[in-house]
Amino acid sequence: MGEFEIILKDLFAVITERVNYLKEMSEEFPNISSFKKADHRYKSAIERDLQVAIEACIDIGKVIISEKKLRPPESMKDICMVLFENGFIDKRMLHDLELMIGTRNILVHRYEKIDLEIIYGILKRHLQDFHRFIKQISKKALKI
Repeated sequence: MGEFEIILKDLFAVITERVNYLKEMSEEFPNISSFKKADHRYKSAIERDLQVAIEACIDIGKVIISEKKLRPPESMKDICMVLFENGFIDKRMLHDLELMIGTRNILVHRYEKIDLEIIYGILKRHLQDFHRFIKQISKKALKI
């Protein structure tokens, strides 16, 4: 196994680990009201794990673009487009990944504007998007 494959698998492991933490924590909150009332430490841990999982997706894109000598992206969201243009992700994943990056930007740069309903929605309805991302990337980049 080469360095490229090792790096991707390590990043897949980061995503899987963080998503597992998020899934476990989400089970503590049966509804949005319980999430809004949750201790600050829970919400902070959720936000951080979500940010790290998204950052790992971005890093995977950067590694693939560099390794495969694809066109340089003009922005973080353009990383998604480059992956799509080269068949690493499908159109639905392109859209979902762009939304993930938007969420990451809010978590990092607009932290005072974090909408707990959006974070709760991600916890309850979109964690599987990370698994779809790994599956699509693995299929093309690692030929799995």
